[in-house]
Formats: sequence, C-alpha cells, structure tokens
Amino acid sequence: MKTVIAVVAAITAVGAQGRTVKPHARQIFVSVFDRAGAPVTDLTTPEFEVREDGTAREVTTAGLARYPMRIALMIDTGDGMDKALNHMRAAIADFADAVPPPHEIMIVSTGRQVRIRVPPTADRQKIKDAARGMFLDGAGTPLMDGLMEIDERFMKKADDRWPVFVILTSDGTESSGGANEKRFNTWLSTLPSRGVSVHAISIKYRGGGMPEIVAQHVTQSVGGYYDYINTSNSLPEKTKAIAGRLVTDYERAKSRYQVTYLTDAADPRPVDVAVARAGVRLEVSGGRAR
Repeated sequence: MKTVIAVVAAITAVGAQGRTVKPHARQIFVSVFDRAGAPVTDLTTPEFEVREDGTAREVTTAGLARYPMRIALMIDTGDGMDKALNHMRAAIADFADAVPPPHEIMIVSTGRQVRIRVPPTADRQKIKDAARGMFLDGAGTPLMDGLMEIDERFMKKADDRWPVFVILTSDGTESSGGANEKRFNTWLSTLPSRGVSVHAISIKYRGGGMPEIVAQHVTQSVGGYYDYINTSNSLPEKTKAIAGRLVTDYERAKSRYQVTYLTDAADPRPVDVAVARAGVRLEVSGGRAR
C-alpha cells in the first residue's frame, strides 16, 4: 500500500510545448510520520515514487537532508532605514549569537545596490564585526533583484545546505528592474518545492512601501514568518525570535527527506509523491495533502 501526497505548483506550466529539454535533476522535500506522529527515518530510495503532472519520474536518490542552514541576512540599507541603523546593527549581532555553528550566515545589503558584506561563514565574529561597521547606503532597495541574485549565486549550487532568507527591510523605495517582475514571480513559484525558508520583518514608518510588500509576499509564498513594527526599537528582539524559530525548525527537519528525481519539464509542474509503506503520513514542503 502506498501513501500519497500531492504538491500543487504555484504556476501553470507553459512554454514547454514543442521544446526538447534534456533530463535534469529536481528536488522535493518530504517528511514522513507514523500513526503516532513519530518521524519515520529508515525509508530507502526504492520506496519513494514521484509522478510529475501525472508522468512517472525516476527517483535517483532519497535520503535524510541533515544539512546545516545557509542563512542570507538581507539587510535594507536604503532610504527607508535612516532611523534604524543602531537597532539594525544590534539585531544582526543578536541573530549571530542565537544561531549556533555549523549553520552559515551571510550578510547582504540592499541599499542602492546589492552588496555581499560577508560571504557565507560559520565564524560569528566576522558577522558581528561586519554588523558594527554597517552604514546606510541611501536610495532605494533592489530587494527582488537581490533575492534572486543571492539564490542563484549562493543557494542553488549548495546542495549540502538548507537555504534560508531572513529579510530586514522597510517601507521605503523598491528599485529592482521593472522588467524582472515576471521573472521574480516565476522564481517565487519554485521556492516551496525546493524547501527554501523565508522570514521577514518590515519597519513601517509610512506604510505601503514596495520592499515591505515584496517581503510579505515572499514569506507568504513559503509559509514563513512575517511581522512589521512601527519603530525599530524592537528589531533586535524580533530578529532574535526568528533565530530561535530557525533553530527549532532545523531540529524538526532532521527527519526530512530530500528526494531527487529526473524530469524533462522546463517549468515547475504539479507533483505527487508516494511511499510504499502502510500506515505513514507525508508532509511535502509547499504541498497540500489529499
């Protein structure tokens, strides 16, 4: 007997008709529990079955994804954060103390342009030193462009890391390229099946700024935590709470399987995942049970 769960992609697959696409690997993350709710951790690759848009796909590997997190701190240093600099520095330092190694943290600023302040590192002192040296860059914040760039450069190619984004932004000005909006929405639709986590805090001085809207939209797309504050005083406390949540989520996710399968689809498609074992329940990142 197979237990089945369905994952519904956020977009309809289009544009693949008439094109020949070479088979390539795609991952999905699955947690499996017994009737008592205890994690099932002894499943093997042959026990998993994947059907993509009704088509059976070859499962190449399935194993517990006990990889450390790679956390990108996306820090708005644009025109909307002029009153929050000192609290932002403290928030970064507190976050670094609350997330233990071997999890990696990187700092990316998004004021005026996307800048890598600290590449991924498990050295907490580097993070705290960089926090003390943070200054505002002014102008708008290219948050949409920044998220896609960091994902492409530091997350997609790191198969042995759990990708996490933590966004600290404001209701200032969004300065991403307007032509990238469609690409951004397509990118969003791929995050749940990849197991990407996103959490965000926005400072709302005026309300209605695009970075705030982008941050909220991204977190909602993956079921992450989103909050807003009207002053920056509580930013360190809120950021530390996100760090605690990440550590808790990681402990729960130690029983999560990374299932890799081959597909010739160019775009995300609806996916069914099944395991050949009775009496178990599946949870898929970004999916809905049926």
